[in-house]
Amino acid sequence: MPEPDLVAAFDDAHGRYIESVDQLVPLLIRMAVGRVQDALPTTHVLEAEGELTEDWSRTLRIRRVLDRSGAVLFDVTVGHDGQQVEDAIDDANSEYLDFLMDLTGDIYMGQVIIEIPDSPAS
Repeated sequence: MPEPDLVAAFDDAHGRYIESVDQLVPLLIRMAVGRVQDALPTTHVLEAEGELTEDWSRTLRIRRVLDRSGAVLFDVTVGHDGQQVEDAIDDANSEYLDFLMDLTGDIYMGQVIIEIPDSPAS
């Protein structure tokens, strides 16, 4: 059994870690959304999918981007003619959403809907 001081130090550090994750998660989502909105300003919904890669890494990938009316602005199966849009999606996936998966484990596995309530109307 670990010493009580060690257990107390662990509990304190673990509490700070959980608090930090709770603060980081909404920031990462806002940053991912903001990056997509740079290229597609009327973005209101990100439809994404969390999965395990063949090397057991968790990834969260944007599959579709919708505006407030439900119109599809981006679909991964079709792609987008604008390189700026493709780059924004790639950046949001690799820079923000993968980190989100690292922090949250299986919470975002499977199909995920991220709705942006304060996005501009389309």
